[in-house]
Amino acid sequence: MTSAIPLHEQPEIFHRRWFLLGVMCLSLTMVVMSVSGINVALPSMQQSLDANGTDLQWIVDSYAIVFAGLLLTAGAIGDRFGRKLALMSGLAVFAFGSLLGVVADTSNMVIIARAVSGIGAAFVMPATLSLISSIFPPIERSKAIAIWAGFAGAGGALGPLVVGFLLTGWWVFPSFWWGSAFVVNVITSLAVLVAVAVWAPRSRDDASTPLDPIGAALSLVGLASLLYGIIEGPEQGWGDGMVVGAFAVAVVTLTAFVAWELRTEHPMLPMKFFQNRSFSTGSGVITFGFMVMFGFFFLMTQYFQFVRGYSPLRAGVATLPFAVTMIAVSPRSAALVERFGMNKVIAGGFTSISLGFVVLATIAPSTSYLVIVVALVLLAAGMASTIAPATGAIMSSVPMNKAGVGSAVNDTTREMGGALGIAILGSIVTSSYRGSFDTTGLPPEAAELAGESIGGAIRVGRSIGDVELVQRAGVVFTDAVNLAFGTSAVIAVIAGSLVLLAGRRS
Repeated sequence: MTSAIPLHEQPEIFHRRWFLLGVMCLSLTMVVMSVSGINVALPSMQQSLDANGTDLQWIVDSYAIVFAGLLLTAGAIGDRFGRKLALMSGLAVFAFGSLLGVVADTSNMVIIARAVSGIGAAFVMPATLSLISSIFPPIERSKAIAIWAGFAGAGGALGPLVVGFLLTGWWVFPSFWWGSAFVVNVITSLAVLVAVAVWAPRSRDDASTPLDPIGAALSLVGLASLLYGIIEGPEQGWGDGMVVGAFAVAVVTLTAFVAWELRTEHPMLPMKFFQNRSFSTGSGVITFGFMVMFGFFFLMTQYFQFVRGYSPLRAGVATLPFAVTMIAVSPRSAALVERFGMNKVIAGGFTSISLGFVVLATIAPSTSYLVIVVALVLLAAGMASTIAPATGAIMSSVPMNKAGVGSAVNDTTREMGGALGIAILGSIVTSSYRGSFDTTGLPPEAAELAGESIGGAIRVGRSIGDVELVQRAGVVFTDAVNLAFGTSAVIAVIAGSLVLLAGRRS
């Protein structure tokens, strides 16, 4: 039974609330790092597993698709049966999926391992935020959520750093063994599991609302179909039967999901939440914010390694200014919102994001790293000024007994935005590269490999000793990245304008 006394009023919970925040942030950072950190290992995977460009995107997106598809269900299960139990179960499944990744020896096995980890992450992420909302008193809740959001964003930058360190080789792992990226997840998740089991309080929905299995199935099928179409469209062709069919399934099932949630007595996601302007604005902000951020990390780590020749560790260190800025600025966003209002702060954040992408849209293979640092700081400051207030807006708009569902909506928009960003921006770069890279003079098999991706071009160039081919591929790839980052700048401007307009109308 859940105590009638709120968790934040129980002395033993109140006194260790900041320690528990640290445990929740570590859990959160781990699952976010698993999205971005794998990007640093992609070049090693491509060579070791003979993976093509689509394989690499699925290694990244299989995790995000399952993660995003199950979040609403996982949040509802946590509310119904207990958030601590959901968190512990998620950590155990996440550890098992990571263990599968350690022993994988094919691209398909890695994709399966990532999908299993995504199941665990779907239970971990909403449980952390809903527990934070329960254990902190209202006067401190906004600051705690802002810190949580800061680590959510910083995890995206810390992932490449940690995985890059592991891939350099140390006393346990062979140098550049990509499997070490999964080993750290096994160790960390088990350690956090013990901490949660010992110190985290039990929390659940006192109303014991029944689950919504039909809504869960419709949301999973709809979201997975939508992302499948976006990922496979550039590879198979937008008119391909499977791609068109995936979009058709997505439209039908997501429409059916909304209709079902409107009429069922116990909806998994009450549609009335979206009538609240703060809830709907916060959801949109997080979708757009993580769309450009995850797409950025997916492309930037490849730029650092393929174009500039950085090692995995150096590529991770190169993104560190983003993490430092994100952690430093996020806790201060609550005070800015109190002074200027949520919409103005978020609009200002998107302005900073757009300026960062304008800088990145002009980089070349030889651009000074200091210029890139300026862009990283602008991006991180903007993300901290948008994501933390948006998260707080969502959580303050739902009743406490639905904290798991509110957190799941926050996390679903986050992961959907991230997966869409990787798919859309990755597709822009792939299409631009393949349409611009000239393979004239190469043997047919080498031309096909070099024309598919910059990783393939580097392999061909190194095998035949053609340095000029490698350099030319780097220039073409950078031009494609410039196009994607320019698109991101436009998205940020549009998002900021919409938020500012919504604030004026409210």
